Amino acid sequence: MRAFSIPSRTITIREGKEEVTSMQSNFLRCVFLAILLFAGTAASAAESYPDRPIRLYVGFPPGGPTDIIARIIGRGLSEKLGQSVVVENRGGAGGMIAARAVASAKPDGYTLFVSVESSQTRGAALHKSLSYDPVKDFTYIAKIAKQRNLLVVNPRFPASNVAEFLAYLKANPGKVNFGGTFGATSHIGGILFDLENKTRMSFISYQGGAQPITDLMAGVTQVGFFTEATIASAVKAGKLKPLAVCAPERSPEFPNLPTIGEAGAHPMELSPWFGLAGPAHLPPAIVSRLEHAVEQLVSDKTFNTQLQQIGAVSIVGSNAKSNQSDVVREIAYWKKFVADAKIPINP
Repeated sequence: MRAFSIPSRTITIREGKEEVTSMQSNFLRCVFLAILLFAGTAASAAESYPDRPIRLYVGFPPGGPTDIIARIIGRGLSEKLGQSVVVENRGGAGGMIAARAVASAKPDGYTLFVSVESSQTRGAALHKSLSYDPVKDFTYIAKIAKQRNLLVVNPRFPASNVAEFLAYLKANPGKVNFGGTFGATSHIGGILFDLENKTRMSFISYQGGAQPITDLMAGVTQVGFFTEATIASAVKAGKLKPLAVCAPERSPEFPNLPTIGEAGAHPMELSPWFGLAGPAHLPPAIVSRLEHAVEQLVSDKTFNTQLQQIGAVSIVGSNAKSNQSDVVREIAYWKKFVADAKIPINP
């Protein structure tokens, strides 16, 4: 027979069988009751969710395309959930600052964020390392909306359609430039176009903001791949010449503008998406509640009208499972793309 000590109790073992003392039995009963109490409290909290305002982080400054869409999403979720959704801007690093804050937040459903490709999928391919794991550190709820990008040129550029544009690029390799922000669709769009169509343009890098569009209108650069929301007014005013929609579908705002595939180039999907995500380990009941709210939102007529006014469209049918799978698949896609295009990776 041998004995060993555990704080507050003694366990005696005889012939390979454990004799539990009265003190240990009471201890185990207390632990069991505590577990039941905790589970009951957690279940009750999930059932009453949300019972206080939700913070919705946005990884970009106020007034930009992501912020505008985030506020539309926030208002819509507030209506569907019956609780205030407060948008909080934590701009910087392509949305990565906000993503890091959410990854370290308590998984109670009251800290969420508008997930985007630059922080969740392309970011993993364009950076050697991140301060969070874009797959393991988040609970993905659903994709909600996407914006379309347009291929536009300076009005004086000697091409009026995609066929002429392709012919000019092939006749002048490396002599045509396009401007954008590293890692954004304004940058990725030109690289992807070159890769798919075997052309070669030169990239002019900007810190961000409206300067790439201003320079394109002024003729400093010649080509741009910008979101419809940021350039619609310039296109309608004749300050930019549109050649195609960089998406599988046409834009209701420009119904006569062909998709890039219809226009004769290799089809491409350059549509930045916006989703809803939270910290890892969100309770299933809260995930289900948020999924249902998003499902209602993307079918809402008012919500879709608001999106259309800024060149965006809702994404129907996305859920937690499919969103998670999409993130894994897209990270692999962008990593291959970065390698194939020989894009330099940030530290």
